[in-house]
Order: sequence, then structure tokens, then C-alpha cells
Amino acid sequence: NNNNNNNNNTLTFSIPSFTSEDPHKILLHQATNADEDQGLSETNTGFVMWPSAVMLSHHISKNPSIVLGDDNSPDGDVMELGAGCGLVGLTAATLLQNHTDEDNDDKVIFTDYNPVVLENLQKNIDLNDFDVDHKVLGLDWFDQEEHQEQQQQQSDDGSDTTSEETTTNTTTTTTTWVDIEGNEHAQVRLILGADLIVCTNDADLVASTIDSALIDGGKAFILGADQYTRFGVQNFPDACRQLGLKVTVYEDLLETNFAVAEEVDGEVQQEQLMEELELGGYNQRAATMAHDFTFFHITKPIAKAVA
Repeated sequence: NNNNNNNNNTLTFSIPSFTSEDPHKILLHQATNADEDQGLSETNTGFVMWPSAVMLSHHISKNPSIVLGDDNSPDGDVMELGAGCGLVGLTAATLLQNHTDEDNDDKVIFTDYNPVVLENLQKNIDLNDFDVDHKVLGLDWFDQEEHQEQQQQQSDDGSDTTSEETTTNTTTTTTTWVDIEGNEHAQVRLILGADLIVCTNDADLVASTIDSALIDGGKAFILGADQYTRFGVQNFPDACRQLGLKVTVYEDLLETNFAVAEEVDGEVQQEQLMEELELGGYNQRAATMAHDFTFFHITKPIAKAVA
């Protein structure tokens, strides 16, 4: 169940909970941009909801251990990369609030590039009632590779300096990522991202950012439209592997979800998911299933200790 309040451009998403009869209610306001040309720019995709965010939110709600972690998960925070309106990060925050004890100090970090999108992200956080620690930070994918090179150079020169937030790590030279203000932040244990790859060079940029921001042993779950509708998607696995990241690719996610839903409760889950996707801008009649989704499971191996 969902609705669109046309008066204030606020959407209500009901993400199914698989540990409760009550769904997770997420409120979202879509950012507006007075500059029509800028609003259509590929650099401003965070102004509106995207179907991939709906798919990923449903997936982590069905599989809360992705967000909550397990005994083998490293300590650290959760990041939504290219958060846009923040549906995925808000779903993760809701899961953390509902399924962890009061002593849990995991933080959800919402990141994007455009200042207007960042302002709207904070507005969406304020719309939703959760007490999980969080930050909204600007992040430029182009900055991360240069930051890694600088850290490597500092390490080679024997003058490696780190910020107060840097995670202690003796097995790798890169232990931080950098925001658009130049501030360093500790690597996170989990990165979530929806519809990040739009242009050909996005494959390398997203892979580099994940490598920079993810702690050794951490995981990333990246979901987006398939290679038939997005440039760069087919190049993304190799871009990750060249950096030493392990990648598993799952194709045709929507078709798979429908097949599973049929086995569970017929058309109920299918209809609910499609309603949410359409609220996020998905047009099944126009796409006729050609627009499916590709899901990347990424793991950053634990580096071997230097003798």
C-alpha cells in the first residue's frame, strides 16, 4: 500500500516486514529543482525516486541480516552510496532500530553529491521517526581514487597521517574515504547502492569508491537496471575485480522475485512490489520486462598482514 501526496510531493512506501505483520512505513519527499535543464542532467539523478531503490529496499527487508550483520561481520557503520531520496538508507535505519539492542552504535551514513539532494535527504530523515545515529555527507566519486593514491604515497614516505575517525587497520594502507569537504572518515562495514551506474565511466568510479570506503571483510550490495538500459553495467564486475574485490552477479532479479512470490502467496507479493516500483517510476507496460535489474554482491577480502 502506498500513496502520493501531490500537494507536497511526498511519497509513502510500505516496505514488507518479514519479522512482523506490520510493514515498514517510509516517507519520502522528492527534491525539486527550478532549473529544468539541470534537473534533467545525469549528474542530478538524486532528485527523484528510482525503481532500483524500491527493489533493494524490499530485498534488505526480506533479508535483514544484510544490514544487521552476523558474528563474522566486521565492526563499522552502514553507508548508502548515491542515496538520492534515501529510501534504502531509511529502510536500513528502520531495520537497525527494530532489530538491535540499545547498546548498538551502528551509524547510517547517507551520501550523495548535489547540495540540494543532500538537503532533501536530511528532510526525509526528519520525516521518519527513528533514533539510529546517522550522518548526511557529500561524497564525490572522483575524489576517492586520488585520496587512495595520497594515502599510499604517505605510507610509502613513512608519514601516514590519519584523522580521529580513522579505523585502526595494520593490514592495508587505505583506511579512510573522504567527503567533498576533504574530511576523512572511517571505512564502513556495509555499502548499499541503487541505480548508481548510468554512464560508462561510472563502473570504474563506483568500484573505486567502494574499494576506498569499505573495510576489509565488509560487503556491498549494488542493485540497478540491467546492461540493456544502462551503460557501464557490464563493465562493473571487472572494474571491481581489478581492485581485488570479489563479485557475484545476479541477473533478472524482478523475474526471479515474481517466481518466488508465486510459490509463497500467489499474486499478493507481486502486486505489492509492482505498486511500489511504479511509485518509484517503473513502467511495466513500457518496459515489458526488458527492463529488469542486475544485483551485485561485493566482498572486500581481508588483507594479509604485512610481516
